[in-house]
Amino acid sequence: MVQLTQTAILQDPEDIPRLKQEFAETGCALLPNFLAPGILRRAMEWVQSARFEETQEKDEHRGVFGTTLLAPGTEPALFLLKFILNRNDLYRFSEQVTDCEKIANFHGRLHRTTPRAEQHIDWHQDLAEGRTLGICINLSSEPYTGGVLEIRNPEHRMTAAVGRGNPGDACFFRIDRGWQHRLTPVESGCRTVGVGWFRTAPQWSDYAFRAERVRQMAAEYGSVKR
Repeated sequence: MVQLTQTAILQDPEDIPRLKQEFAETGCALLPNFLAPGILRRAMEWVQSARFEETQEKDEHRGVFGTTLLAPGTEPALFLLKFILNRNDLYRFSEQVTDCEKIANFHGRLHRTTPRAEQHIDWHQDLAEGRTLGICINLSSEPYTGGVLEIRNPEHRMTAAVGRGNPGDACFFRIDRGWQHRLTPVESGCRTVGVGWFRTAPQWSDYAFRAERVRQMAAEYGSVKR
């Protein structure tokens, strides 16, 4: 088991070779119980009270390719997600498992999808803004069906399908030329995840960048009135 705590990444000795092989073969590495109970409890509390707004997934080349519910940047749960995943020990562990490029920072979102029509995301690849590796963390408080994260290789052969797990479960997914992923529609219930990208630049450890991001996130957090 690999688990992210407030101070460390806990792992069994054989975790990295096993996960490396899984990721190399499928473009996906499953991380059950990834969030330690203390972090998960706080994240779930904040997600429960978060506000979500419908948004379109689109890019300049293909236009709209999906619709989901997205939490605004002022939500404390999103602040927490960015804070706990911007850690050097997690960067180095992720690089070992996936052989991705050297990670400089994490940038993420909170997504929710329901059975409403058009809430899904078609096949796409996230090769933009220095993204080198994806991660998806289950933060759903209720059971759901559908809402499967599917991954396919450059030959368009599906290599992985990640459905509902337990709260705090996560997976790495490959971001590379030719590799694509999509989210199928939720059929019942409600799917909520923290999803985002480890990126090659700018450096989170760079003082100017870190100071600006901390200032921005603190301002966003302070602007929320409960």
